[in-house]
Amino acid sequence: MHLPSLIHDLAIILGVAAIVAFVFQRIKQPVVLGYVLAGFIVGPHTPSFLSVSDRPNITTWAELGVIFLMFSLGLEFSFRRLAKVGGSAGFTAVVQTVVMLILGILSGKLLGWTTIESIFLGCMISISSTTIIIKALDELGLKKNKFAEQVFGMLIVEDLIAILMLVALTNIAMTSEVGGMQLFMAAGKLLVVVGAWFVLGMFAIPHLVKAVSKHGTNETLIMVSLGLCLMLVVVSAKFDYSVALGAFIMGAILAESRDVHRIESLLEPLRDVFGAVFFVSVGMLLDPEVIKNHWREVLLITAVIISGKVVSVTLGSLVSGQSPANALYAGLSLGQIGEFSFIIATLGLNYKVIDPKLYPIIVASSLITTFTTPYMIKSAPKAAQKLEKILPERLLSRILRYEIWLKTRFMRKKSKSPGLSKNIMKWLANAVVVITIFSLLKYFAVEPLFEVIQNRLVGNVVLWGIGFLVSTPFIWGMSSIFRPQALAKREGPTGGLLFLSQILTVLLVGYLSSSFLSFRIAVGLTVAIGVVLFMLFWRRIDGYYQWFEERFASGFIDENDEPFNRYAPWDMYLVEVAIDPESKLVGQTLGRSQLREKYGINVVVMKRGRKAIVAPHAGEQIFPGDILLCTATDDEIQRMMSDQKILGADAQESADRDDLESYTLQNFRVGEGARAQGLSIRSASLNSKFFSTVVGIERDKERMPNPHSDTSFERGDSVWLVGPDNAKKGLLEFFQSMETDPAGTKNAAPFESGVSMNT
Repeated sequence: MHLPSLIHDLAIILGVAAIVAFVFQRIKQPVVLGYVLAGFIVGPHTPSFLSVSDRPNITTWAELGVIFLMFSLGLEFSFRRLAKVGGSAGFTAVVQTVVMLILGILSGKLLGWTTIESIFLGCMISISSTTIIIKALDELGLKKNKFAEQVFGMLIVEDLIAILMLVALTNIAMTSEVGGMQLFMAAGKLLVVVGAWFVLGMFAIPHLVKAVSKHGTNETLIMVSLGLCLMLVVVSAKFDYSVALGAFIMGAILAESRDVHRIESLLEPLRDVFGAVFFVSVGMLLDPEVIKNHWREVLLITAVIISGKVVSVTLGSLVSGQSPANALYAGLSLGQIGEFSFIIATLGLNYKVIDPKLYPIIVASSLITTFTTPYMIKSAPKAAQKLEKILPERLLSRILRYEIWLKTRFMRKKSKSPGLSKNIMKWLANAVVVITIFSLLKYFAVEPLFEVIQNRLVGNVVLWGIGFLVSTPFIWGMSSIFRPQALAKREGPTGGLLFLSQILTVLLVGYLSSSFLSFRIAVGLTVAIGVVLFMLFWRRIDGYYQWFEERFASGFIDENDEPFNRYAPWDMYLVEVAIDPESKLVGQTLGRSQLREKYGINVVVMKRGRKAIVAPHAGEQIFPGDILLCTATDDEIQRMMSDQKILGADAQESADRDDLESYTLQNFRVGEGARAQGLSIRSASLNSKFFSTVVGIERDKERMPNPHSDTSFERGDSVWLVGPDNAKKGLLEFFQSMETDPAGTKNAAPFESGVSMNT
């Protein structure tokens, strides 16, 4: 019986990978390294009976591994979370890319390579491997740590930079010069295309997934999710973008669905199998002969990659406001290259502008750095401790003050104009929709319409009219989004912003319309017809726009509706952990467990079945299956989980967490004359009155995590506590100033939920 070569090859790959991965697990080494070693074993440089024969099919499976890994990352890293770390991550990614580009060019010149080869080398070593880092962090159980979010944000920005690099390198390969305008246009196109995917996706997909989840089975849900993922992957490839980018964006869109955890659990087996094939395929590229013949080049480039990335990322993170420990964690996590480097090398080979030896040298450097990455990440805690011991106390103090100053400045700036950035994002979202509508008409409706309407002038007018009418609600939104709201006292020159937004709207619509009409005629028609439509039908148009906006916003999970707000004050996290039946904690009371004394962990809620015990007392006994909602730092939670044999709460059924979903991290400021002023935490009885627990107080720049119950509240204190959503109103009245105006707003202390000093 004839057996397809693909099945034969998969049997070899998965069989060898399973054996090697098991051995690596037993010797407590990262499994991803086992997969790479398995790839070398089944590669072309080992005995033929173990070698893979159908390489193209295996490459396809490996590509699916990249797609599912990036889709999984998107599910865990929504756009809202990206926005929280976007400024710091974006700055650090740009710094790292520029530094590595310069180091690559200098290294190429040192090796005697041509200028174009040196530029290609600089680009190849600038982009870290998203796939390898995700897998390494996942295996080490660090994917949900604070520094990991910074790393993920940087990787996303790097992937976007890599796309622009491909455009620039293509231009260099074809013309031997860099086109600034082409890069600018490529960046604009990328932002518009990705924005269109996101806006249109958020408008429809969360509602579709909700309907499927409500009326369908797990099988239906995973089929719909994978179908949506692969659909956007195909669209991404059509635009000549990375398939990984499309998979990530669809995952990020689905991350706003309430069924995201269910989708993650269903996707996990597929991700693991195809991800293993990807890492095996990377190991198959290892050629010992290349390392032997070019070992000097390989060692030099590998040293530049590791040292350059660690130093540039660490320094960039520090400058962007990260703590020394988190900065070093991020630096040690990004010391490798991967899939984008191969793509850039292939581009240079296809255009015959680089020497063929560059490809195997880059592959060898990538494999070496892939091996070193897990060990570098594992060494981060000790390295951070050594760094803090080496650095002078005065320097550490200055770094801490700078971190606090930068984040305080950001929070003040954000509080001064809380609606401005939101309105700018709304304007941009509407602009993306308008651009998308006119672009679809331009590229897909022109030829079919001209087959019906022979007169091109009439056809162009009809196309413009269709585009303008369909875009009318969004043009209205762009034109009116900065108008002063009735009865709302707003600071700043709202009239100037309104006028500027209207001018930009007219110019944008005029530019888009120039595909069908001349620019002057398009601008004139836009102003004339727009004024008439808005004067006669503004209520109806505004109603349409409000419907679209509300439907788009309803696709997002409200931050307070998430299972829990993950950030706690300063370097602490609000996390859920589940007690394993074999844990050492089973049978002990909270007092005897010494979780607070030994690890610094504060248990704020204990979930047992359907019962939630708020602020459990020291005599409360711990039972198997209990879920503890705790505040702790990264190091504290890792030490407890390794010492006490505790499971992640994600393994629990969602039904077991219903009572915890209403508990969020909340922040209040004690106002002048507030009822809380002068009371101790014990006498305030917050757990009995509001089912809430104080987890931190900040007073005159002094931070008090897990304050003692005898600590009193003073005017101006910033109080962090964990409590249910329905207690917010009572807590606000308890902490706010008693000197209020009749509307109850004067001197009211600001209230935030889910805000962190580390945001």
